[in-house]
Order: sequence, then structure tokens, then C-alpha cells
Amino acid sequence: MLLQVLIVGGALVILLLTLLYGIHNRKVRLLFVGSVAALIGFSLLLVPVLDRPFAGGVSVSPEPFKQSALAEFW
Repeated sequence: MLLQVLIVGGALVILLLTLLYGIHNRKVRLLFVGSVAALIGFSLLLVPVLDRPFAGGVSVSPEPFKQSALAEFW
């Protein structure tokens, strides 16, 4: 939860700073802000995927951990 708050807060600050950047051409500024927003959006989508590596369609199996030296802790 704290990581998500930090990412959303940082995203808002970065987007506001990109609006203050000294580009006078409106199309170039919108392209710049849009690319930063897309980068932040993809990062936000990546957080839940990386948060639960053993769940979902693309996941890692916990079986190697159960059969190795970590088996006593499982």
C-alpha cells in the first residue's frame, strides 16, 4: 500500500513538473507529457504483477523452493 501511494504521489509531481517545462510548441509539449504519463501508467500496471509472483496466469511455481534447502521453512 505504501509503495502504491509513493508511486502515485511521485507520478503526480512528475506530471506537474513536465507541464512547467519550457516547451512553447503545444503539440511537442503534449507529446512529452503523454509519453511521461504512459511511462508512469505502465509502471503502475507493473506493480501488482511484481507484487504477487506466485499468482496469476504468468507465475512462478513454488515447487523448487519446496524441494530445496528451504523445504523445512515451507
